Amino acid sequence: MLSKGQVESVSARLFTPDLRTMDRQPAPDSPWADITEYPNVPQYLLKNTEVLKSGGKYYLSNSRVTQVDAKALVSVDPVTGKKTADNSMFLSENELMSFSSEEDLRQLSYTDDSFAQLMAFYHLDLSLRYIESLGFNIFNHPINFDARGLSANNSTYYYGSKAAIFGIGGGSADALDADIVLHELGHGIHYQIVPDWAYGHTGAIGEGFGDYWAGSYSYRTQFEEATSSGQAFEIDTVFNWDGYFGHKKGTRSLANQDARYFENAEYRAHEYVAGELGDELWSTPLFQSLKDSVSLYQAEAFTEFDALVLESMYGLGRGLKMHDMAQNMVYVAKVMYPGKAYADILQRNFNEHGLLKSAFNIETSSKYVDPNKALIMKLSPTGRQASIQGEMILSGMKKHAFQHNKFTALEVSLPLPQSQICGKSMQLDTNLAYKFEENLATQEWNNSQTLVYGTPKLSTDIKYVDSIIPDAKGGNAGVKTFNFTLADRNAKVGEQFAVFLDIEHDKLSDLKVSLTSPHGTKVNLLEHKRSSTSGFTGYFTTEHDDVMSVFKSQLSWGTWRLEIIDYATENSGRLKSWAIGPIDSYLCAEENNNNNNNNNNNNNNNNNNNNQSSGGSTSLSLLALLLTLLAGRLSTVRKTLFTTLRK
Repeated sequence: MLSKGQVESVSARLFTPDLRTMDRQPAPDSPWADITEYPNVPQYLLKNTEVLKSGGKYYLSNSRVTQVDAKALVSVDPVTGKKTADNSMFLSENELMSFSSEEDLRQLSYTDDSFAQLMAFYHLDLSLRYIESLGFNIFNHPINFDARGLSANNSTYYYGSKAAIFGIGGGSADALDADIVLHELGHGIHYQIVPDWAYGHTGAIGEGFGDYWAGSYSYRTQFEEATSSGQAFEIDTVFNWDGYFGHKKGTRSLANQDARYFENAEYRAHEYVAGELGDELWSTPLFQSLKDSVSLYQAEAFTEFDALVLESMYGLGRGLKMHDMAQNMVYVAKVMYPGKAYADILQRNFNEHGLLKSAFNIETSSKYVDPNKALIMKLSPTGRQASIQGEMILSGMKKHAFQHNKFTALEVSLPLPQSQICGKSMQLDTNLAYKFEENLATQEWNNSQTLVYGTPKLSTDIKYVDSIIPDAKGGNAGVKTFNFTLADRNAKVGEQFAVFLDIEHDKLSDLKVSLTSPHGTKVNLLEHKRSSTSGFTGYFTTEHDDVMSVFKSQLSWGTWRLEIIDYATENSGRLKSWAIGPIDSYLCAEENNNNNNNNNNNNNNNNNNNNQSSGGSTSLSLLALLLTLLAGRLSTVRKTLFTTLRK
């Protein structure tokens, strides 16, 4: 390693972030075998960089980055201390690259072996200078690199030697793609900030962060370039160059909106959970939050958002999980930028994937409320138990106040509004103040959800199938499809259209349930839904469920397909029955049936009343009665303790 000489600024020709992005070259139908198959004559950008001049020659080295010749991976026996060198993965020994003049450096072609070394050096150095400009001093020694170190189509960051070693297999040297260079630097960043980075979900988090760091640079580069600003090329994809060389496509997505979080799953690097790549589960909300931020704050969002992403890793340690990191990132955003919307943007994107762990979960048996039954809301902590003081407000009714010491599950019975219109929505607001311990600070939790007064009555008959849903086996998901045919050739999907499902399954979060219309439009009705009950019995309507709105105005005639996929082993289930079709009416309490018939736009000829007796009050325990009296006899609070609480 060189240690003497002087650093000089020179200009060099290279790609940023990669040649295909610069050319905006469409992806090939099948991967290119090697770089000679790339269809365009390369165009280079002239960039300034700092290199070491020693003994009249120029070397790819400075105070931040230095080229090395990686020879072997050395391991040390923990008992004997004996060192063993394994050179099977490494290329044969080469001398350090040197250039007799600045002109020699500037004339490099991307087919030269030295060009990959130049690309790695430039992009590592540029990113490290960028990190310093954000106010972070992460690396206290230069990063070592070898852009032609590994013979395989793979690159690695070695934490012990602080070295990024890049492969040359697969038809193109990895370092010709800045995404790969910066992805490996991402591993160096998280290892430096969190020295005991290991266990928990750190495998997938590290991969996702590396992808984000690469994607952020590519997006920023294109945004700041006048010719590409507003016309960004494939910014939701990383490895846009290298991923199209070799035997198979090797890109990764920064926009995998199907990925969902399972706290108890193993999120190791490059592994799939519930059919989606864990790496993309972490990179997607980060990168989509960056895009939302840039849309709101323009260029300044890049530096501010990158800074809060880096800051969020400080103070964390071994065994961290994704929801830990997500929660910390939202907190850091609030502290660093209290006057900006970064925290809200992150919260929205994290919630899209279920990455923010709420302190409590609140659920009812069905969104569509049967007025003849008591409305029971079940409140349960998602982790640590707490003492609470709270209130629930249903559609503008008087507040129902309640309080309780630590509990595993708490059931709250609410009266329904007497004047509610059948088939119309109601809003339930829940506000809690909670403490984990008396000597700890009080925290707040708020939740709003929409309920519907009445249950839909479909014009079609329910199809009783009682069919087993195949369980996942090994790495293969269990898949089953079901068909339902509607015969009216002229009917269209309107506001009053619904699907009914009755699914029995020990763990509903294992399942993804999708519905495809006769026109090929597909939506996910249930996507790894968390529930304390076994299975799902309920409705989805075009009026009250956003997921169904895409079907509006389509012809309903033809075959609708229901697909149920089980992604996890050990728990099995069955589809008991289902139906799809127009809504005849809503079944409500007797006094509201006329309102329902007057407001049903899709069934003007249906004048049948579906009268049912009004629901009576539930029996009260002494504790519930006292609480009811204190609350003005508005409702009943009933505590239910479970010996076990299935997640």
